[in-house]
Amino acid sequence: MKLKSVTTFHVKGLNQEKWLNELCKEVSLTEIERLSKNETTFKCSYFSYKKVDKFLKKHGVNIVSLTHEGVAYKLRNIFTAYGLMAAIVVCFALSIFSQQYILQYKVEGVDKLAAGDIVEYVSKNFSKQKGNIDTSEIENALLQNFKRISFASCIIKGQTLVINIKEKLLPDEMYGDFAPIVASKNGRVTKINLISGTLKVAVGDFVRMGDVLVEPYTIDASGNIKKVEARAEILAEVYNEGQSEHYETYIEVRRTGKAVVQDEIKLFGLTIYTFKEEMNFKMFETETDEVPLIKNLFLPFKMKKTTYYELCENKIISKFEDVEQQFVSKAKAKALENCEDYAKMKEEFYTLRHLQGMTIVNFCIITEENICK
Repeated sequence: MKLKSVTTFHVKGLNQEKWLNELCKEVSLTEIERLSKNETTFKCSYFSYKKVDKFLKKHGVNIVSLTHEGVAYKLRNIFTAYGLMAAIVVCFALSIFSQQYILQYKVEGVDKLAAGDIVEYVSKNFSKQKGNIDTSEIENALLQNFKRISFASCIIKGQTLVINIKEKLLPDEMYGDFAPIVASKNGRVTKINLISGTLKVAVGDFVRMGDVLVEPYTIDASGNIKKVEARAEILAEVYNEGQSEHYETYIEVRRTGKAVVQDEIKLFGLTIYTFKEEMNFKMFETETDEVPLIKNLFLPFKMKKTTYYELCENKIISKFEDVEQQFVSKAKAKALENCEDYAKMKEEFYTLRHLQGMTIVNFCIITEENICK
């Protein structure tokens, strides 16, 4: 028995040169033999024969005969004939067995608590068998062992134990953490509306992202410091910047159109058959696709198809003057990504920096925004 899985086509039809050339662009063909003016035989990979069959029918080519050879074809016949019933029995038994147990946990409603801690506690202290699970017992245990929980409810859905949590609201969360207000962006302060706290900036000051704008305290008439929640609205001219770079000379890498396919057939993650075409590309990139080998079969046969695309390098020479607006648009698009409200735009401009063999475009959009974080 041949290891290499191939399919032999014996066809009849007119304009053979035309559709053969077209088919070769989509599928790799081997051992092409012209038997007569209108009759030809050729071979292709077994995994591509359906694509070839569809192509031939679409172009009105008569398929005289179609013959399969190789491991993949034999395996398909064997497991289709003998493995189906065995697979059904095994899967049915496993399904009945697994339905009696909790296989996963889902925690909803947590914010401060870690869902992983709750799952670990429940899985270690309670049975996974559905018949032995008392949801009210789990709920009471969670309330007793997690002081942060104010309410808990549990429900079994299928093979999942769903745990709903409501956390207690602590005093520091009700009244604020008394954190300072910091600048969310770079800009120049234009307007200040202080509600509570102590200002650290004035109108006209330039601030950088992260600078403290308002401290969470006030000083009373006696000189004592009193902690309060920092609250304010501070408007500033924000500088939203974007940058693009143009190179006079650069190397472009693209596909040549040549490709090589390598197939692996796997069962339970183990490779049982490999088909590799010879690959001698100096440069290449790959695309991988994994699909079930046979439909309607419970055994997990999968085929991992890896395609290697040949790459080549081209030297590109470009003058900045010819593409200036294109790179200005790129820089503006990046600036807009940082701009929350373009409707509040006050000014926009761009600058150029010419270095050896490179031009840097810097686009700036000035908007007025509230920079209180």
